[in-house]
Order: sequence, then structure tokens, then C-alpha cells
Amino acid sequence: MGFLPMAISVSAGAEVQRPLATVVIGGMITSTLLTLIVLPVLYRWVEAKNHKMINPIKPAVAVMMVFVLGLSFSVQAQSTEYTLQQSIALAKENYPAIKAAQMEVERQSKLKSSAYDFGITSVYTGKEEVGNGQPGIQNVVGFSQNEMDLIGMFSKSKMGNSRINRAEAARDLTESMVVREVSMAWNNALISKQQWELYKQLDTIYADFLKAAEVRYKAEQTSRLEFLSASSKYQEIKVNIRKSESDYRAALQLLNQYLMRSEPVDVKIAGSEQNLFVPSPQYDSLKSNPMLDLYASNISLAETSWKAERSGIYPKFDFSYGVQKVNGVSGFNSWQVGLSMPLVFFAQSGKNKAAKINYQIAQQQYQQKQLELNTQYHQLLSRYIVLADVLRYYEEEALPLVDEQITASNLAYKLGEINYVQFIQNMETSINIKLDYLRQQNEYISISTELNYLVGKN
Repeated sequence: MGFLPMAISVSAGAEVQRPLATVVIGGMITSTLLTLIVLPVLYRWVEAKNHKMINPIKPAVAVMMVFVLGLSFSVQAQSTEYTLQQSIALAKENYPAIKAAQMEVERQSKLKSSAYDFGITSVYTGKEEVGNGQPGIQNVVGFSQNEMDLIGMFSKSKMGNSRINRAEAARDLTESMVVREVSMAWNNALISKQQWELYKQLDTIYADFLKAAEVRYKAEQTSRLEFLSASSKYQEIKVNIRKSESDYRAALQLLNQYLMRSEPVDVKIAGSEQNLFVPSPQYDSLKSNPMLDLYASNISLAETSWKAERSGIYPKFDFSYGVQKVNGVSGFNSWQVGLSMPLVFFAQSGKNKAAKINYQIAQQQYQQKQLELNTQYHQLLSRYIVLADVLRYYEEEALPLVDEQITASNLAYKLGEINYVQFIQNMETSINIKLDYLRQQNEYISISTELNYLVGKN
């Protein structure tokens, strides 16, 4: 209270004393507020958070966790591992889309016989020129075959072949697309598994970090903040482990969509060949691309359909034969041969012109798809070459340094050569490099799979 008169004094020399007294009194008020209000609140908050973090697990919760973990390990132990090649073979054998595409080929093969149209057969009997007491001419039995499309059946047969070829091209495209999807699903599961394994390795490192921080904190060699930071980073790794495991399980479920196995599946790394794309000048034209093969078969089908439509103006043949009696005397026969054709061609002419336009449309669609696929191929190829250099840098330089940095940082922190902030920074840098490598690798393999599909190597 001795500074209060100095702060409010108006006597001579007060201008010099007043600032000092004001600063002292303000500092006392601030320190009092911190001591009585702010620090107790912070202390209670920190203690409550720490208590919640280290609160022992209740027995019921512990039993449930053990059950869930045991179930997880049991499911994992029962999983059947498949290499990439085994996965592709299973999908080709069992996937419904491929089976349906093969059935369409068989259906078109059966429909080809419909091209041979021999018209309608009629059987008849009757009499002619009957009257005036005359028995007339009796048609004992007669047969007639009308509207035989003998000329048009050849063009329709070719159209049937084109339909079979198109169904086969569609089947091959379906198979290539399934192989592409299986490869991507398998590789995605592999990368997800590697991410999960990475976080499990980091769990061990951060567990050691937390133990070291706790020992140093109990020995009063460091602040509580360091212990809390270590605990927070350790819990963050635990969360990432659970998330990466969930991503891995989801990737396996997607893979099993194509394998259609009743038991859980897993990726088998040993013995698997990635079948990575190797650039070659022979692939520039994309002649073996399954999508272009389908579009080419569309052109062939449109052309043969046009020719089959033109056969509609050609005549159809009629033929009849009968056994007769004339005036009650047998041994007579009758026969007829004729042609049937439209006298007016307006309707058929319109169909012919429409079929021709459809053929021209198929040609333009092929060219359009060829342009799109060529552009896609060269874009992916450029990115693929860049990623190959990036992965080479990671594997030859970055990753060995990262492993060395992780080991050195862990040892340096235990020896007290670096503080917890430097340790966390070093670890986060290392983790980001490893995760980025996995992301780049995943993109590289995905592009390789897409390029193999584009050149028809699946």
C-alpha cells in the first residue's frame, strides 16, 4: 500500500514518482489475478485431462477389448492369401460379368441360324373346275414354300457372324476391365497393408518416446508439457493405426468382390509379380486396345447390317407342288415357281439410307474413341516416366536416409542430445516421406495397370 500515495500524489516531484508507482501497483494486481484465478484454473484443467488419459480401464471394457482383439486376430489367421496372378485367375473364372459376356457370345451363335429363312411351308388339298356333272381336277395333296429369302440369307449370315464377333469383343473388353479392376484392388490392398505396417512400426517408436519422456518427467529433468506432448503424439499414432487398419480391411473387401470367396482374403506379397508396364514403340497405335476392338466390331456389324437391309429389295422365291386327279384319273402333277418383290421401294429405301448412316456413325465413333485413348495413353505414359524417376530417388536416396534419421533421432532423444520438439519434427518429416513414397508408389502401379489395359496386355 506504500506505493498508493505516490500514484495519486499531486505534489511537486509527483510526475517522477507516479509512473514507477503505477507500474508496481499494476504488476501486483496482475500477479494476484494470475495466482488466485488463472493458475488454479489451468492446474485443474491439466490434472483433469491427465486423469482422464491415465484413468484405468474398467474390467468390463477390458474384457470387451480382449474379445474384439482376439476376434480380429482369429479372422486374420483364417484369411487366405492370394497373389496378384491368383486373384486375376479367380476373377476370370468366377466373376458374373465375364460369365454373362460369354453367354452373350453363345446366344449370338445360336441366333446365327435365323439367317437361313426358307419361308413358310403350306399343305393343302382341294378341287378345281368342278361342275356340270364333271368331277373336275382334284388336288389330292399339295405342298407350297413361300417367300424363301435365298438371296438375302447370305448377307444375313454375314451379319450374324458380325454379331458374334461383336459379342466376343465385348467379352474380351469385359475381361480386360475386370483384370484391370482386380489389379488395382489388389495393389490398393497392398499399399494399405504397407501403411498399416508403417504405423505399427511407428507405434513402437512412439511408445519408447513416451516412456523416455515419462522417466525424464518423473526425474524432474523436463516439464510436464513434454510428457503431455509425447502422450498426445502416441495417441495420434494409435488413431492412425486404427484408421489404416480400417482402410486395409475395406480394400480387402473390395478385392473379394471380384474373387467371390466365402473366407476372408488377404494379399500375398511373396511370389507376386506386379507385371509393370514397359514402354515400347509398338504400343503407340493401340491396335490391341480392347475398347477399340469393340468399336471396330461395331463398324463391321453396321456394315453387314446395311448390306442385309439392302437385300430387302431382292425378290423372294415361291414354289409349290401337288398330286392331282383329272376326271377321276390319277397320275397327274402340278407345280409352280414364282417371285415375290415389292413394287414400291420407298419404305425399303428409307431403311437402306438409315443403315448406311448408322455405318458412317460407327466409323466416326471409332475415330473419336481412338483420339481419346491416344491422348489418355500419352498423358499417362508421361506421368508414368516421371513417377519412375521419383520412386528411384526415394528408393536410392530418401528412404535410406529416413531410416537412418529415425534411428538417430530416437537414440539422440534418449541420450538427451535433442529435445522433444526436435524429435517430433524429425519423426514427422520421416513419416511424411515414407507416406508420400507409398502414395507415389500406389499411383505408379495404378498408372502401370491402366497402361497395360490400354495396350491390351491384360
